[in-house]
Amino acid sequence: MPESNSPSIPRRLDSAAFASALDEIASIVGAAHVRRSASELDAAAKATIPAPKRPGAVVHPGSADEVAAVVRVAQRHGLSLWPCSRGRNWGYGSATPAREGTVVLHLERLDRIVEVNEELAYAVVEPGVTYRQLKRHLETHHPRLWCDCTDGPPDGSVIGNALDRGLGVSHYADHFGALCGLEVVLADGETVRTGGGPQDCKTWHTHKWGVGPYLEGLFTQSSYGVVVKAGVWLMPKPDAFCAFQFDLRDESRLPALIDAVRTLMLEGTIPAASHIVNDIVALAILAQYPPGMVGKHSRLPDDVRAAMRARYLVHPWSFGGGLQGSAAVVRAVKRELRARLAPLGKLMFIDDRVVRAATIANRLARTSFAAPVEWAVRRFAGKSLEMLAAAPHVHSVLQGTPSDYFVRHAYFKSSLPKPDVADPDRDDCGLIWFAPIAPMTGRHVEAVLAICRPLFERYGFDFYAALLTQNPRSMIVLMAIFFVKQSAEETAKARELYEALGRATGAAGYQPYRVSVTGMGEVAGLAPDFAALARTLKHALDPNDVLAPGKYGI
Repeated sequence: MPESNSPSIPRRLDSAAFASALDEIASIVGAAHVRRSASELDAAAKATIPAPKRPGAVVHPGSADEVAAVVRVAQRHGLSLWPCSRGRNWGYGSATPAREGTVVLHLERLDRIVEVNEELAYAVVEPGVTYRQLKRHLETHHPRLWCDCTDGPPDGSVIGNALDRGLGVSHYADHFGALCGLEVVLADGETVRTGGGPQDCKTWHTHKWGVGPYLEGLFTQSSYGVVVKAGVWLMPKPDAFCAFQFDLRDESRLPALIDAVRTLMLEGTIPAASHIVNDIVALAILAQYPPGMVGKHSRLPDDVRAAMRARYLVHPWSFGGGLQGSAAVVRAVKRELRARLAPLGKLMFIDDRVVRAATIANRLARTSFAAPVEWAVRRFAGKSLEMLAAAPHVHSVLQGTPSDYFVRHAYFKSSLPKPDVADPDRDDCGLIWFAPIAPMTGRHVEAVLAICRPLFERYGFDFYAALLTQNPRSMIVLMAIFFVKQSAEETAKARELYEALGRATGAAGYQPYRVSVTGMGEVAGLAPDFAALARTLKHALDPNDVLAPGKYGI
């Protein structure tokens, strides 16, 4: 791409002052770690959301000290910084800022695993550490410990996801809940440790609340500081583990399933880390739009959707998660699940034996035995070969092994085939996440679905809905808007749908759990008193609005 386009710069700086500030930053981090050419900024502005903002530059510090020095330079020059950890926040804005011309402070070079305490089951990591990196480190050096991950990008940041209050898949699915003890660079360049303990505090990474005011929450979904180190709690490897999948027989019984799941979680029978997904979610994981339909249909025609459901043996709603503990505990929970869920549908458990059988069947399916293998799998397991191929990935990700397999569902509506290693930004996939949260009752979740489903139909998009249990009392209704970025009309409609969803759910009293940079400007309007307090804190900590201006409406 030609470099004739001048980079965007913050309105409060002229081009000479902006260049001077970047030169000073380059003297700190090294010129190779400051990206400012037009082509580099065009690449940095790529994201799956509509109309992502173009940064003014991208800076890659290599240490916490360099982060502090860069922040001090920004403070002197009035330069705005947008911190990001790995930039894999696909569907929410990736590494793009909320405001044009903001300098992205990219922390991927801060990638040290500082410590792993096996006795107390925690690690201390920097923001550039990924799920894949942490998992491999534990497998090599501490095989008795597991980490939680997401079913998103394996090279996403452990800290970055937690600070946006992301959700995982295991007993430690509440990622911010599993953070303990932060080191933060404030807007004046000073560094502070949370917790209120002495410098060598023995419980910095074990006692989450510390003493005095609890401050760690200030640095999540906010612009009050740059987290450069954090403790993250890990899990001891259990004696026994298996995954489960449940297919709901009658779509109208979804509220009953949600109520049953809530009861099981409140009782402690299963962990608050399960997913209930609809047919579009399953089809996006297993398949793509049929050939010739991308660009022709913004929403699968009903007959095509029905045919795909029959082809892949996909149910209207499915429920899944993992069970772990002693062998006796896992057996007891399996019995309880059978008893509770049998009236509602079909339950299947996925253990090591099932994974081995699935692996063998998948190999045979690529030989001359494909037809009889497929017949047997459909007849006796009630699954398609594609669903059987997914079983090992489901089994492993629930044990904290990150996988590229599930990320590829972002290509559901892409004209490109699903790659082995997904990069939806690179491949111009259109995806926006919308994620309101509801009390975990069938009545409330059904109300959110009833608000949102007609809007997807009105704007002409497939209704993708995944119900994620954040805790036994709250359920995230995660929706994806898949759109073709090459179509200006479809892109505009996707943005209109996103805005309409926000207005409708907010008017009904349901707040978002997490927000794309596309919608951050509207967040403050949901709770003006709360936003006013947040702005008061912002003014006290960052009066010149240096850190992440516009993040979450502040």
